[in-house]
Amino acid sequence: MVRDEPPKGGSEPTARVRLTLPNGKRIDRRFYASDTVDVIRAFLIVRFHEQEIPIENFSLSTNFPKKTFDDGSLTLKEAGLCPQAVMMIQDLDA
Repeated sequence: MVRDEPPKGGSEPTARVRLTLPNGKRIDRRFYASDTVDVIRAFLIVRFHEQEIPIENFSLSTNFPKKTFDDGSLTLKEAGLCPQAVMMIQDLDA
């Protein structure tokens, strides 16, 4: 489901996404514009597991414009996350 990170300057449109964790740490990654919001969620689940970050139930949102991404089937382009975006991760169990 999660493809390798697209190369910088590749031919396919991409989205550069900065993911901000609840503790303030950031994860920067490029995704394909055709990837869905669920791909970002899957990327984070793997990342949390690999780095032993104790977040299991989370939501994704942006501050400007204020929006929570509940529909994981939207492409990043459809969700307005291209060419770049900052997303906040909320730990729903905290």
